[in-house]
Amino acid sequence: MDIFSRLIQRKFRNIAGDRYEEITRRYREFLLLPEEFVLPEVRSILIPIDRFSSEIPEELYDTLSAYSGASVTLVYISEKRTLALIEQTLGKEEAEKLRSAKMEFARALILKIAPRLEELGLKIERRQFIGSKSDDVIRLMENENFDLLIVSRSYGSEVTKTSPVSPVVLKIVQHLESPVIIY
Repeated sequence: MDIFSRLIQRKFRNIAGDRYEEITRRYREFLLLPEEFVLPEVRSILIPIDRFSSEIPEELYDTLSAYSGASVTLVYISEKRTLALIEQTLGKEEAEKLRSAKMEFARALILKIAPRLEELGLKIERRQFIGSKSDDVIRLMENENFDLLIVSRSYGSEVTKTSPVSPVVLKIVQHLESPVIIY
């Protein structure tokens, strides 16, 4: 805060006059504190992906290259409720076919993304399971102490004109205190 105070004093010394103290009092909450200048160390990253996740943009790969040596967990979560609904309506055999198809899609998607991340010097762990896309991501972030979450804005459902971020992503972000990158 001291750096900003000095900059503001030097910049507005002769302009704001007596109002300077009032301005700094009112806008103090918008100025960064010294501890907020320090970037948190990132050793573990969680990246949930699904069929709605868009391609990882080149800029995100550039950002991830700064975390060389960190471990990245790519996780594909198939929605348990969807599979249960399919089983109830079409039967167990069709639900099993869908589950197999989803798991094969997950393997292919992870195999597509993982080599590119490994080229950046990141250690990759792959996971896929059936559960709740939002609840399990929140649980993983909290229980396994990931330093950073990277998630597509369309994770969990398609994005619409009225909602540029999926409801699943909104729920996840609202429940986490860890840093999140939404692409």
